[in-house]
Amino acid sequence: MEEKTSMPSSKFHLNAPGLKPRGKNAERLYWAARADIAKAGYTPRLVRLHYDIHDPADHRLIEAACQRLDAEMKAWASGHKRSVPFFDGTVLALSRRYQTDPASPFLEHKWNWRDRETRILKTIEGAFGARSLASLGNTDFKRWYEAAKQPKKPGAKERIDRAVKIIKLLRQMVTFGAAAELPHCERLHGILSKMRFKGGARSRLKLERHHVEAFIPAAIDAGRLSLAFGTALQFETMMRQKDVIGEWEPFTSGAHDVELVLNGNRWVNGLMWTDISPSMVIKKDTTKTGATVVADLKLCPLVLQVLRLVPPDRRVGPLIIDENSGRPYAEDAYAREWRLIARSAGIPDEVKNMHARAGAISEADDALAPIEEIQSSAGHTQASTTRRYIRGTIGKSRHVAELRQLHRDRKQDENEK
Repeated sequence: MEEKTSMPSSKFHLNAPGLKPRGKNAERLYWAARADIAKAGYTPRLVRLHYDIHDPADHRLIEAACQRLDAEMKAWASGHKRSVPFFDGTVLALSRRYQTDPASPFLEHKWNWRDRETRILKTIEGAFGARSLASLGNTDFKRWYEAAKQPKKPGAKERIDRAVKIIKLLRQMVTFGAAAELPHCERLHGILSKMRFKGGARSRLKLERHHVEAFIPAAIDAGRLSLAFGTALQFETMMRQKDVIGEWEPFTSGAHDVELVLNGNRWVNGLMWTDISPSMVIKKDTTKTGATVVADLKLCPLVLQVLRLVPPDRRVGPLIIDENSGRPYAEDAYAREWRLIARSAGIPDEVKNMHARAGAISEADDALAPIEEIQSSAGHTQASTTRRYIRGTIGKSRHVAELRQLHRDRKQDENEK
């Protein structure tokens, strides 16, 4: 049953049409299109607003965002059908066009991807949104990259990943702008395409089998069978965390195939007990690439170890249920609770649940499995992606060394004859 939370904008004396707070403390804000206009075909129907309603400094920003979205919706409804908005040639204007233009790739991304990009765009807009595109050059991009990677605190690590994400999004924006024939975007696209920025070091971390074997009994002893089961499935099947435990995505109205709705979100994409066939083969269409992952659980001893502890009458609905809430894990709760068990099992803090996939793929490589077979098992569309997950294995290099030694022995035998 859906739990509804409402905190009308009038409580804060805001002129914010369409504002829909969600969560017990209105920690999530959305703008929602009017139901009749959305039904007529208007999009977007729901837009996440990354502001804090409890912060008076954000109130004007909330009002401006809602009023702009409301005006665009009403203009569409009156027959304008999204006439081309005014473009003043600033980074801010390009950012807003990138987020709202029907031809923008931004609108094709999944909701959580858009959320992540919106947070980066907010940083870009705040830092240099007022800059004119006409005045920008390579020195500006280089300076922005250098500023973005500075440590948060003196002596801390450089935030190279942060800087890289900002530059990547700037590339996407000017590429879109060039395609839309917006002034100066073609020139800036040419500049950025020729520039190179140092990326962060590739991760060498992985969750290894001995980690998993220590984690499972610790989780069971702590009464967190769900964490033991989820981790075993991730490691044995090479699936991403999201494909195992699912996720909660924004949901407004219309038909849906899973009757799990909470605070305006619905649970999707996770494993169900019906995904396990009577022959113990599990099939799953992955969320990222759409590739189908198939695994024979009879060959997954760590999974079988935990599966035996699940009573038959509880094998309905989602596989992984949070024992504290009685429903699938909320955002970030799985990783947070997993870390508590991992510490008790002696797993280093730098090794995270997300590294289970790298550990599984690395183990397969160490076992001399062909790369194309590992690629298929992991649901990757490219072998190059699979290779990025292989971390610190010695199996193939040892095999090569053994072959070389055999070759030397044969050559020596031939010379002695």
